[in-house]
Amino acid sequence: MIVILDEKEVEGLILAAGYSTRFKLFGGSFKKYLLKLNNSNILGYIITGMVNAGIRKINIIASKISNKSKYKQIILNSILKSKIDLKNVNLNIIENRAPHRENGYSLFLGLNAISSEYTLLSMADHIFSKNIFSQLIMNHNKDDVFLATDPLHLKEPYKVVDATKVYGLNSFIIDIGKEISKYNRLDMGAFILRTRVIRDICQELELDTYKFNVTNIILLAIESGLNVGYFDFPNVIWLDVDNSSIYHQLIELFSDSSNRHPFGLSPPKHI
Repeated sequence: MIVILDEKEVEGLILAAGYSTRFKLFGGSFKKYLLKLNNSNILGYIITGMVNAGIRKINIIASKISNKSKYKQIILNSILKSKIDLKNVNLNIIENRAPHRENGYSLFLGLNAISSEYTLLSMADHIFSKNIFSQLIMNHNKDDVFLATDPLHLKEPYKVVDATKVYGLNSFIIDIGKEISKYNRLDMGAFILRTRVIRDICQELELDTYKFNVTNIILLAIESGLNVGYFDFPNVIWLDVDNSSIYHQLIELFSDSSNRHPFGLSPPKHI
């Protein structure tokens, strides 16, 4: 049974509290998701993709925010404004003051602020050639976790060795992790989560473990008998912008001369 989600049932959540340590040329306050991409930046495209998928409230978990209002305005200015009325976009900025606790703790903070039944989750540094957010929503079923996966039909331009691997069978995830030896898919960094149920899983980990990541949360969900499913995107090119080399690949992939656009969005000439 397909669950048709609308804006009242799902909020967006973007995890953007990492240290960007692999960008060695920049200081500790550097935020890689604000790196320029065409007429916007990485985060601007992710938000625009969510808005075009019908999401109207988007929560962003960030670290080291000295001026929340200024930070929010910078983000609003980066959204591609073609066919988007910013008055209908509600951005909620949540500061993570302990980003060293890893992205599982960021997810925990975000889910605590979300009241909708479902949460559309994205990492702040993953870019796709098509709007997988809208496709995830359209194909979502009753799973407690619904993960976008790459079935390994395309192995470039990213490195499989750096990706989080997934072993899936009959639309359910059996195992997930960077070091697992048996896998047939890659984690693309976009999910639909049943908010309350996964918040409870986060709470359990937060009480027992100081540092934990999203993969730990998914594993505990599997161990707890929750429905943890996946949906394959065999023809979507994607990049996890972990370092400056991958960022340069991103720029080349979506250059002005390319027929590809991030999230399938052809940027307006002026934003």
